[in-house]
Amino acid sequence: MRSRKRSIRLLSIFVVLALCLYAATMLPLTGWFEKLEPHSPGQCVRLAGPVGAEDFAVDWQKRRAYVSSADRHGVEEGKRPGGDIYLLDFSGETPKLTPLNAWPDKDFFPHGLDFISEWDGTRRLFAINHGPNGRDHTVEVFDAQEDGTLRHVRTISSSSFTSPNDIAAVSAEQFYLTNDPFDLPTMERTLNYLGVSTGTVVYYDGGIARPVVENLRFANGISRSPDGQWLLVAESLGRSVTVYQRNPFNGQLVRRSEIAVPMAADNMIVHPDGTTVVAGHPRPLAFLSYTKAPQDRRAPSMVMQLDPQQLPFPAPRRRTLPLPYVNDGNQFSAASVGFIDQQSRLFVGSVYERGVLMCIPQTR
Repeated sequence: MRSRKRSIRLLSIFVVLALCLYAATMLPLTGWFEKLEPHSPGQCVRLAGPVGAEDFAVDWQKRRAYVSSADRHGVEEGKRPGGDIYLLDFSGETPKLTPLNAWPDKDFFPHGLDFISEWDGTRRLFAINHGPNGRDHTVEVFDAQEDGTLRHVRTISSSSFTSPNDIAAVSAEQFYLTNDPFDLPTMERTLNYLGVSTGTVVYYDGGIARPVVENLRFANGISRSPDGQWLLVAESLGRSVTVYQRNPFNGQLVRRSEIAVPMAADNMIVHPDGTTVVAGHPRPLAFLSYTKAPQDRRAPSMVMQLDPQQLPFPAPRRRTLPLPYVNDGNQFSAASVGFIDQQSRLFVGSVYERGVLMCIPQTR
């Protein structure tokens, strides 16, 4: 009996120590121990537009961006997504958002986007589509016309698209995408939130899709370098951006480094000069609470530049940017993507907010 009590006592001590170790490891990832200092890069106004402008794909040459839009909270309540792709024209002094009516019905549920312009003049947009119920995952391929409108080319599906989040095109026919944990079985999804790595990167070679990276800590945004030799992958639960070198012949990725960021990184935009802007959620638990009632709650936002010295590709080290943007969520909640145009204006999208935030830097 005494031996049994001792065993129970030792087991209890072991469980308590294990829980303490887990808490010490996971609590810093919530961001609650880091001070959140609001910072505005200038005067910020909201451009009228769609709900849930979650991702951008920028056509730098034409000075316009494609904007993914869908009512994510509505889908969770059983409504049709009613999604569309909007065109953000930032070529003039007054940027505006225009719906493209890219899909014939209200079952379009776009998520991650990417745009690529090829040497032969092909201008192509790739869009992840979750379908009417949020779980019929495909990649929709569009040709971008001269006026910015879209012509649907084809639909790509694969059993490897388990829960696609973001996409990075490397040619007019090939791309990488990330799978997050949202559509995993309940137990696996719970384990992911508890720190078990289940995210993947999938490569589509023009005919077949296959995983090329596994065991990621909530795979989220993915972007390519200007020369196409490198991929950046946001790991939200890792509060990091992981750098991979790409083999252009077989699509394999080799992990080279990891860049820590003070948030659950979401999407990234790599500018033509290598400047890399990442947006995300400095308080992930507040973000999770916000997703349950975005009309009543707020979640902090952060948009920042990755340190050029930590990037494997050339990027300007002395460019003055209107960053960071840090907000407690009262002005703009749950920022998920951002980029800077040629006039140094910052454009920010959000998972649930309506419209796009534009910040104009103050002149000295």
